[in-house]
Formats: sequence, C-alpha cells, structure tokens
Amino acid sequence: MKYFLSFIAVLLFACSETSTPDYVIPKEKIIDIIVDIHLTDGMFTLQPVRKEFVSKDSINYYNLILENYGYTRKDFDTSVFYYSENINEYNKIYIEVLNRLNELETEIKQQQAPKDSTTN
Repeated sequence: MKYFLSFIAVLLFACSETSTPDYVIPKEKIIDIIVDIHLTDGMFTLQPVRKEFVSKDSINYYNLILENYGYTRKDFDTSVFYYSENINEYNKIYIEVLNRLNELETEIKQQQAPKDSTTN
C-alpha cells in the first residue's frame, strides 16, 4: 500500500502543471509580444513602409516593442529559450499567436469587404 501511495504521489506531482520561473515572461505577455513582432514583420513586407525605413534596423523596432511591455531583449531571449525547452507550452503559445493574428486578419477583411449591393 505504501508503494501504491508513493506511486500516486509521484504521478500527481509529475502531471501537475509546473509554475513558470520569475525570470520568464508570463505566457499571456509573451503572446502579446510575439503578435506585435509578427505584425511589425508584416509591416516591413509592405513596399511603402520598407522604402521609408530601409536604412533602419528592424531589430531596433523589436527592442521598442519589448520596452513597451517593460522587458529587455535578454528577458525575451531567456523566455523564448525557456519555452522552447518546454515545447508543449511553446506550441500552446504559438497556437494562441496564430489565433490572434487570424482574428485580426478576419477583422481587416471584413472592414475592407465591399458593402452588400442589395442594401441600397
């Protein structure tokens, strides 16, 4: 019986969700940051934007994004490393990033869609 209880305790401990260390950017914040980074990357693919900012390094814009959230590049790199070592968490983060980007894309498409001609 003692071994059975020990096994259950170990199993529960192993299955419980581990807390994120203090030095890691919380999941919700890093999702917001990654979404903003992807949006910034998207802006730089537009010819007028790229032309205007061609002489500037996009890394500087990433640093501005991080500063806006109160983090440094080191904080971000450390957090990405942590999450990449915990691939299930990293996958969940990127699923949420993709969901948010898809939602934004849908909103933009709806705003750009021509008005229904039957509602004259």
